[in-house]
Amino acid sequence: MNLNLFKRKVAAGLDVLGVNAAGFALQKVFFSPFLRVVNYHDVPPELAANFEEHLKFYSKCFVNVAEGDLRGFLKGKTWPHDKPGLILSFDDGLASHIETVAPLLEKYGFTGWFFVPAERVITRSELGLEEETTDEKRLTTDDVRTLDVNHVIGSHTTTHCRLSADLDREKLSFEIERSKSLLEEALGHDVRIFCWVGGEEFSYSKAAAGLIRDEYDLSFMTNNSVIRPGTNPLQIQRTNIEAENPLSLVRFQLAGFLDIIYSPKRRRVNNLTR
Repeated sequence: MNLNLFKRKVAAGLDVLGVNAAGFALQKVFFSPFLRVVNYHDVPPELAANFEEHLKFYSKCFVNVAEGDLRGFLKGKTWPHDKPGLILSFDDGLASHIETVAPLLEKYGFTGWFFVPAERVITRSELGLEEETTDEKRLTTDDVRTLDVNHVIGSHTTTHCRLSADLDREKLSFEIERSKSLLEEALGHDVRIFCWVGGEEFSYSKAAAGLIRDEYDLSFMTNNSVIRPGTNPLQIQRTNIEAENPLSLVRFQLAGFLDIIYSPKRRRVNNLTR
């Protein structure tokens, strides 16, 4: 049995036993007020119905978090809701984010946080570069501008590059600073939000964290943790969920168990990137 199938079976069993619901309830008791951040990748049309089931679940258990809500929360502003907040983020600048995701988010009153690799969404011809050959349907510059009206746009590096310790200063600058300037030129306003590529421990580095700190004031990672007042705004952790996941697995992933499992890795990454 592969790991993904095993996790699904465990999640389904815990769901039937009420363990997932109990874990979520305990988080509310011990951590409120808190926010949770999840990240998705592609949401193709054939998965739209399942993704909508996720949104129905989220709308019952969470309230939407827009950019101003997050900034205020991190600074200690009173959280005016009984429910925890939820940030829904989407990585990699994929066409399904405007074709499938945005209409469904708006139907259920959620803000999308779209983290885009600048050279994947700003067409390479606009930059005087040779076009890549790919079967992947990606956002265009106009798509990103459209999403920017009602949602949040952040940098996901320039070329979708993991910022490991072996990259030199020039490459880090290209991925971190250039992505910012390209997006700002396309959108016509400051871009102060960054999202690291990859969740593997090697994809984080001290040198990259220093440059990110200089250029951005919010930064997202993927090491599973609730967000509480006083959380480091440059170490906002996310939980990966995909559109094909059954609801039992979504509930398991948000029940707090992964936070415990990931805590040693999260501690190491946080110490490295302070």
